Amino acid sequence: MYIKVYTYDGLPHLIGTYTKITNPSFDPSADLAGASIPINDFQVDIHTTDAIEIGDYAELYDDLDKLWAQYWIVYAEHIDQNTLRLRAQSEIGILDRISLPAIHYEAESVTSVLDDIIVWSTLGNVIPMGYSLDSAFSGETITGFYPKQTARERLLWVTFTIGAYVKTFFNQGIEILPIDSAETMIPIADTYWKPTVIYNEYVTAIRGHAYNFTIGTPQTTDTYVQDDIGNTYIVTETTVTIRNQDVPEAAPENIVEIEGLYLLNDSNISGVLTRLTSWYFKRTEVDFDAVNNGQYIPGDKVLIHIDDESMVTGYVNRAAFAFGLQAKATMRLTGVESVEAGILKILYKYNGMQIGKKVYTFPVGYSYSITNPYIDLTMNGHRYIFRPLNENAMGTIAAGNYTNTQNYDVALDLHKKVLHVISVDGITEEQDETTLEITGVIE
Repeated sequence: MYIKVYTYDGLPHLIGTYTKITNPSFDPSADLAGASIPINDFQVDIHTTDAIEIGDYAELYDDLDKLWAQYWIVYAEHIDQNTLRLRAQSEIGILDRISLPAIHYEAESVTSVLDDIIVWSTLGNVIPMGYSLDSAFSGETITGFYPKQTARERLLWVTFTIGAYVKTFFNQGIEILPIDSAETMIPIADTYWKPTVIYNEYVTAIRGHAYNFTIGTPQTTDTYVQDDIGNTYIVTETTVTIRNQDVPEAAPENIVEIEGLYLLNDSNISGVLTRLTSWYFKRTEVDFDAVNNGQYIPGDKVLIHIDDESMVTGYVNRAAFAFGLQAKATMRLTGVESVEAGILKILYKYNGMQIGKKVYTFPVGYSYSITNPYIDLTMNGHRYIFRPLNENAMGTIAAGNYTNTQNYDVALDLHKKVLHVISVDGITEEQDETTLEITGVIE
């Protein structure tokens, strides 16, 4: 890992690239249920005598020059003469310090609202902020009322209403993205044993409050709000409830209440609550560790093995990285569901005799292609190298147990220090007769 530090005066200027770093800490998260927008950060000790200022920004890269984070520096102090401790924070932290006035929107485009939140928030600031909105939301509009609140809170209201989440890691700036249902399977060989399954309390129902705003003069019994230019809106309210049909009869009542979010209205309330059932009605979460060099990040949907025969799918909510020769991450999955899995046994055979076996668990319907290994086996004083007749074992996983047999031939036979070449891909012998390269096919 290494760090680049920039200063900004309208344009970025590189201060330095620092490769001598220790104690990197990076644990990004994304709240796909929409309850919050996390302020992500990273911390690192840089071995330097350089002075680095708060308000500069730092980029965290891996050894393959992949950007992990670009954040603004909020702490930079020497803990000794040659070591500077640096902490940098995503732009969401800046939005949390900016207060925005009360305003009412009527069928305003999401892009226009986001411009008011993010672009307007940086006017007059040295720090520029940009965002990208996924094209899936290009036609969305916002109708409702914003009270006086921080820019971070206002952004949360928008993303919650349209079903988006905010990504501020492995990128530059703020990305507003849809929740992607495409799954990636984490190999069992990369998963540290054993994942921890967490069962939360049952949520028995989700109740949402929808609001309508009419400009006018309120009566004594009316509920009303005012924007910052003097308009008064009379508020009417309705409620919608979705009950969990999979709750045991003995489970105590536990209702999630969505109240006071004035962007919810009669047009969108049902869709929002239905979306939330995917998070609150699925009470299982899973904590696990896996080799992770940045290929599994918060917001991703993954398939993992929780034991030798069971698999689940869910969304990565957070990933706390630990760095070494390879990065490892402790991750939490939310929205977890069990996946029907099948057991695949690959039997390696020579003339009907089993010379090896591997067992895999994959989801039903998964198309697999697994490289057949060369097998080194000693029997009756002979050391054999067996070669597969097929490069890969291939097929589609069915329910239950399934066996795939792969046939082998003897390639080499070492007996009493004499090597017998029986079935190989070919032979190339160098002139000094000290090196033997095997290629081609010889019987």
